[in-house]
Amino acid sequence: MSEPEKPKKKRRPKGDGTEAYLQADGRWRAQVDLGIGANGKRRRRSVYGATRAEANRALRDAVRQKEDGILSASRPPTLQVWLDHWLTTIAPTSGRVRPRTMVGYRSYIRVWVEDKPLGKVRLDKLKPEHFELAYAGMRELGKSESTIAQLHRILHRALKIAVQRQRIATNPTDRMDGPQAAAFEPQILTTADAKKLVRAAVNDQENGARWLLSLAMGPRQGEVLGLAWDKMDLDGGKLSIHRELFRLPWEHGCPGATEKKPSCGGKRGADCPKRHGGGLYLGEPKSKAGKRDVPLPDDLVKAFRVHRREQLRIRAEEGDRWAPFTSANGETVDLVFSQRNGKALDARKDHAAWEAFLADNGVDEVRVHDSRHTAATVLLLMGVPGRVVMDIMGWSQMSMLTRYQHVLDEMKVDAARKVGNALWAADPEPEPEPEPATPSPVVDMAAFRKRRSG
Repeated sequence: MSEPEKPKKKRRPKGDGTEAYLQADGRWRAQVDLGIGANGKRRRRSVYGATRAEANRALRDAVRQKEDGILSASRPPTLQVWLDHWLTTIAPTSGRVRPRTMVGYRSYIRVWVEDKPLGKVRLDKLKPEHFELAYAGMRELGKSESTIAQLHRILHRALKIAVQRQRIATNPTDRMDGPQAAAFEPQILTTADAKKLVRAAVNDQENGARWLLSLAMGPRQGEVLGLAWDKMDLDGGKLSIHRELFRLPWEHGCPGATEKKPSCGGKRGADCPKRHGGGLYLGEPKSKAGKRDVPLPDDLVKAFRVHRREQLRIRAEEGDRWAPFTSANGETVDLVFSQRNGKALDARKDHAAWEAFLADNGVDEVRVHDSRHTAATVLLLMGVPGRVVMDIMGWSQMSMLTRYQHVLDEMKVDAARKVGNALWAADPEPEPEPEPATPSPVVDMAAFRKRRSG
């Protein structure tokens, strides 16, 4: 009688990976086939466990990630390769990042990631320690926590997109405590200096209205330089902030040009004979709250009327040399603050004019943006409701308002100290009364006549 055939070992379904087996080092190992990679070679992913069951659980997780598209035959790119793709293809078309913000992103990545150890790590190999080591190096170079925190925010956003695109399973920056920006310390003008500058600006025919607007209502520099007369309502006493002026750097346009080795030989994009993309642009403010109507005090309306008359006088002198400003993106406007020929003011020259204005009036140097901090602080000190201040300043988040709270608290403490000194200080010693003056003799007119007649 023949022996019964042994049942054949059941094969695992295709794609479920290999059965876990024991290695010489005591660990259990299993593999999942990821397919043929871009190099034409088959790629497999190995998983391990202390027991067979543990290795099989890791295998099931790997198979699930393969089915979800997180694991693929192509190796994940390095951080630098992914950032290049994100900066050139994804972020600019997302509608969430402004062009000038993209300039800042590229600068941070170029300086702190490109050609650095952090940039050479594959996405799937990134750990919190890689970022912490890079940030420690920045601190050794004396970089502020605000700079480090900004780089961290950029990297976190780029890696979040990598997770959404299933290039990696998790975002490594989610597994660490990100650096915290330094506490906001607004630099503000003293009340005495602010009043001094206001008095000087009233008599400044060239830039007076520009400085008065910043000191009183605090718009951003780009919003001031992009302000056009079509958004001014002097009869109604208000202006509408719907634009800002900003500059984008020129990019190389020469054939085969790269950032490191442009074929034209120039180091800067501005030097390229086929440059493109740069110049002065007009765009919307940085947030929806940035689009706002700002009421103007009567004295500021008067200053703008004087400024308009002076501008029209200069325009008549310039004749054919004057023309309305046309931005790099094709918008033509009659700017409120411009060069004599109608062209836009450069932000650096505007800041230089501000520094000269401060020096001429004996005020210590502060940034032109600090006039915005001064205006916000003055409005809050006057008791203007926080919601109204937010609307005037174009803030979109309540956190912007609370940034000024510690400054206001310090000023309130100082005010309370002055009240205490005034009410509880001892009265000054009374000055001694002066000695009574010798009374002038009173003349008796009757006696006087009697002496004369006698």
